[in-house]
Formats: sequence, C-alpha cells, structure tokens
Amino acid sequence: MKQKKVFVSIAYSVTFLVLLIAPEASALANDQPSVSTVFAVVLKRLDTKNASVNQELTLRTITDVTVNGIVVIASGSTVVGHVVESATKGKESQQSILAIVIDKAVLENGRQIPLQAIIAAVAAPQDSALPADPTYGMMHSNEPKMVASGPRAGDLSASSKADSTAAVSTAKINGEMRKGLLLNTDSNGAIGFSNLSLTWRLDSPPPVSVFSSNNKEIKFEAGTQVLLRMAPPRQIGN
Repeated sequence: MKQKKVFVSIAYSVTFLVLLIAPEASALANDQPSVSTVFAVVLKRLDTKNASVNQELTLRTITDVTVNGIVVIASGSTVVGHVVESATKGKESQQSILAIVIDKAVLENGRQIPLQAIIAAVAAPQDSALPADPTYGMMHSNEPKMVASGPRAGDLSASSKADSTAAVSTAKINGEMRKGLLLNTDSNGAIGFSNLSLTWRLDSPPPVSVFSSNNKEIKFEAGTQVLLRMAPPRQIGN
C-alpha cells in the first residue's frame, strides 16, 4: 500500500509539472489557475563561460504572486535558483548548455518559501548597460518623479532624494517596469536571443529549465526578463 501511494504521488507530480509548460490547459473546474506565474528580472549576470554547478541565480520579482486572493509573494521579493549543469561549446560539448533549478522565494521580511517552478520564458534586456540591480536603476531613471516630500525635503540634495527613494520605495516603480515587459503570461522560449532554445526536464521533481545553443556561450545580462510558472506557493508558518 505504501509503495502504491509513492507511485501515485510521483505520477501526480509529473502530471503537474507537465501543466507548467501548457498554461492553456492548467485551469481547474472552479476556473482558478492551478499554475501561478510571476515576472522577474535577473539581478546579476550569469553565463556559461564562468558558471559552475550550484552557482546561484538571483531574480527580483516585479509582479505579485497571488493565491486565492492573498498575496503570497509580493513584488520586490527575491527568487533564488541554482545551476545544475553548465557547458560551453567546444569544451567537450557540442552545444552550450545552462540548466537551472528554481529553489525558493525570499520575502522582504526574510521568510523563505520553497518553489516548484520552471523558467517558462526569457527576454533579453533592451538596454545592455542596465546596472546589476535593474530596480534601483529604474528608480534613478525616474528621478524627477521621486522628489521627497515633507518638512525636511529641502534638506536633501537631488542625488540623496533619489538614493533614499530607491532604497525604501522600490515597489513604487513596479508599474513603470511592467510597461517595458517583453513577455506575457503565455510566453514560452527565448526572446531577443540568437540561436537559444529552452526546454524542460519534467520526468521528476524538481523541474529543470534547460537552455541550449550552438553559440559558444550562453549569457543572461542583469535586467534579463524572466517569466516563471510554478505550483501555487504557500507560506509556511506565520
């Protein structure tokens, strides 16, 4: 009986993982999505030339993840993944390969939420000169809109106002960032990248997102846009 339960659990997990790559088939009878999505951006460049197994991939979410009307992962949270395979074409490999597992979300209060997710799509940043933290950079690009208010506003220089706002009010510019999104919730694959394909290993959890290319190197600059599809996450504890 115990062995049968294990087989059923594995079959259920594999079936659910397949739903991650078929969003149009992921609706339940009550019309609530069985798969959650979130848009994020890469915070630090990742490339096959320097990547190693277990190296972290860090993303910043720019949309909320809501489950049953409750925000479980707020915009501005961190999503952490890691590299499970990396190969550069020519180094005993016929292709460049970068395989990634998404591990968890880290909320602003430090709480961690395990994730079962795939990278459904990526889009190259329109400006290759984006800083390592695109959210902070966006705050600076909107300096005229970020003037401090209150009785002490005049005590701050223009630069200080921007720095202060960028540090404490990142959420205010999420709408501006979403205006520049090159992805939508139905996106799949790689947009704006030359000769880059995206597949998934879904035979067993955790799901693995696999990028492959005939180019010598795969690289994701800071600011690369990412669409994640995941099992609806839930917070553990209070």
